[in-house]
Amino acid sequence: MRVGIRNRPWAGLDVGEYSVKLLALQPGVGGVKHFVSELPLRRATGSDAVIPADQMAHLLSETLQSAGLSPRSLKGVSLGVSGSDVIVKQISLPIMDDAEVAGALRFEARKHLPFDLTSMVIDYQLVGRYPSEKRLDVLLAAVPQAKLDRALAPLRLLGIDADIVDAAPLALTNALSRQVERESESRVLLDIGHAGSWFTLYQKGAPYFSRRLDFGGVSVTQAISSALRIPFAEAEEWKLEAGADDPSMRVTTDSREMQAVQEALGQLGEELRRTFAFYRTMAPLPDPLSIWISGSTARLPGLTAKLSSLLDIPTFTFNPLDSLGAEHRTMAPPGGPQFAQAFGLALRNA
Repeated sequence: MRVGIRNRPWAGLDVGEYSVKLLALQPGVGGVKHFVSELPLRRATGSDAVIPADQMAHLLSETLQSAGLSPRSLKGVSLGVSGSDVIVKQISLPIMDDAEVAGALRFEARKHLPFDLTSMVIDYQLVGRYPSEKRLDVLLAAVPQAKLDRALAPLRLLGIDADIVDAAPLALTNALSRQVERESESRVLLDIGHAGSWFTLYQKGAPYFSRRLDFGGVSVTQAISSALRIPFAEAEEWKLEAGADDPSMRVTTDSREMQAVQEALGQLGEELRRTFAFYRTMAPLPDPLSIWISGSTARLPGLTAKLSSLLDIPTFTFNPLDSLGAEHRTMAPPGGPQFAQAFGLALRNA
């Protein structure tokens, strides 16, 4: 595939705990073409240990090739960073000149970050200036330097310098912003990852909120494995097949596997209720309130309906590929909800 020089693709790269997901956007005549690819991390290693940079570089190269791209074909790359040690938080500072914010923020951040600041990379964005209240609202993002170095090393081996590095919650909010266009509407997204999930809530005039939940696809797999007394790998295979675009089996709500899934979702519902209760200490919940669900686990049949019933809140599946239009796809990958973070990252150059 030959890619035009003038309008080359901009790639969003989500290196998760289970797989590598890439989504690249290329503007052109007639619309935006998108390139998508996903490869499991297990191709590089058979364990949960940290993958060496050279092996990860090889996997990233395969991911690009699978999408019909190469490092030289890209205009730029946005890389996401995630995990329990990635923090995004809105804080307030006394009113001051913009040039003074960076210094003041590093001092103020000591009150909000449970880590040694000397080991953290900190960035910020001004989101509100209120002279009458003598305050600034600042969105703070922090990531450990060691984590950032590990994330960038494989790309550098491929001759790629990440143009943008974004915290996962911000990329997810950016992705959903394409779905919710009106400024007055809230954006509530739960991205269910492999070992954990990101809950993000944005509404105009209220603090930005993100929270890492200790619930992921592995929680669902473990519930199936325990309920049916089968090996974890077998339970994972059933879960992936049940969530496939065209499953080879009939999935019914009264099956033992789905009963286990719904029990696990009950635990997630409790986590979400606690999260909403915590948010109410900061600001009122959006009215009306709805939740979008992304991540590979969102592909399980009946998942959004079950959460909607548990929470009494309208719940929808967020598939970013739907907003791009099938006529501009370079390939038709399975799924779509798992590309939410990669989509938000790719939009950073839109």
